[in-house]
Amino acid sequence: MITLALIFVPMIVALLVWCSAKLKLQIALVNIAALLHVAGTFLLWIVPQWDDCVPQVVRELVGQDMLSKTVLSVISLLFWLSAMQTVRYFPMVRKHFSENSGKFLAPRLVALCLLGFLSSMTLVASSRNFGLLWVAMEATTLASAPLIIFYRTGNSLEAMWKYVLICSVGIGFALFGTMLLAIAGGGHAGMDMQLLAGSELHPLWFKAAFVFILAGYGTKMGLAPFQAWMPDAYSEAPGVLSVLSSGALLACSFLGVARVLAIAPESVRTFCSTLLITLGIISLALAAFFILRQNDFKRMLAYSSMEHMGLTAILWGMGLHEVALVHIIVHALLKVVLFMTADNIQLAFGSQKIKAVSGLLGTSRRNGVVYLGAILALCGMPPSPLFVTEMLLVKAAGPMQGGVLLLLLFVVFAGMSYHAMNMVMGQRRELAVPAGELKQLEKLADLPRCVLLFVLLAGAILLGWLVCCGTVPGCF
Repeated sequence: MITLALIFVPMIVALLVWCSAKLKLQIALVNIAALLHVAGTFLLWIVPQWDDCVPQVVRELVGQDMLSKTVLSVISLLFWLSAMQTVRYFPMVRKHFSENSGKFLAPRLVALCLLGFLSSMTLVASSRNFGLLWVAMEATTLASAPLIIFYRTGNSLEAMWKYVLICSVGIGFALFGTMLLAIAGGGHAGMDMQLLAGSELHPLWFKAAFVFILAGYGTKMGLAPFQAWMPDAYSEAPGVLSVLSSGALLACSFLGVARVLAIAPESVRTFCSTLLITLGIISLALAAFFILRQNDFKRMLAYSSMEHMGLTAILWGMGLHEVALVHIIVHALLKVVLFMTADNIQLAFGSQKIKAVSGLLGTSRRNGVVYLGAILALCGMPPSPLFVTEMLLVKAAGPMQGGVLLLLLFVVFAGMSYHAMNMVMGQRRELAVPAGELKQLEKLADLPRCVLLFVLLAGAILLGWLVCCGTVPGCF
């Protein structure tokens, strides 16, 4: 019952948004939906039996387990944080664009797309049927695409179509893989996840199915070489919207791959894990290369998402499932911080170019400090929890693979910290906004700052616990 409510409540609120005309009411409705979603997700953890009060046919289609509840928690938390930020963000952006004769997407349409996005991602996380999972994944594409053209420019329109076309090709691969998966089960289990897990799957058919599904959902996940849509989409969408794509949508796409790998026959499990690890390493290597050459700080964050999805794929392929889930959660929270502050910096300087931003500590101190701290935490600087996950990954990889991973992680750290230091330090640049609007942008850094402090505190506690358990000294 709770799962159904989490899926349909955003759609009901969307109808109310459609009937409302005032911006404040629309923002309030989005925040109400976010709070209800957070409350429902919390109830799934403490009283899971409440979710069983539905007919058997419904339980065969949607339900929860540990993996789905974890991904659902990420979706719910990120949507709530984004909704809270819109309280200050949308009124300020509307005023900014009206004063500068600019255009942006109507807030009502943004709210409708956000709520549809939330509903479709919830369905992805809750699906117990591979066919329904595919439908929900396609729905996330349709719901999120209009958000990319928020600023209504030629570049944003191009980015939206690139996102739609490339992800649609990927979803087509995933559909073909899903049909092959049904064939691998002999047609007796259909596309039901639990029935397929208990069936004798044909190894060759399953191999073919996994390759196509990995290519399909890997496209939405941002794994190389299917990541072409990601930099353009993230750089054109506003930060409060990129947060959901970078943190929640990528987690949903990863869930699709993890679901298929979970039912793999023992005879092909090594093949599937090796393929997943290989794509993860390629993604990490390409991300490191592009980050070094980057001149746009929002595109840099997009390639960072590609890097961390690669790390997640490697962790999952090596069997470090709990570590991979921690990595997904922390990455999602840090991207909340970075995309929101990056948006503030873009509005303050009127540009996304790294060379156009300098002296943040002197002009926009709050945004500069939060941005630099989040960059260092994202690169795995202690006490970030990512230091722990990456340390455990290197330990599990062994001397040879671990050395390669360390080298690539160092390249990413060097590139991102170099770009961030150039933005934060240096000579002050002239701002594109008046002093009054700059104060508003400084206030918009309050929520990202709280999230960053929470992540660092959690990382310090986790690292301290590992030291007390003797895990850290025995790593090297």
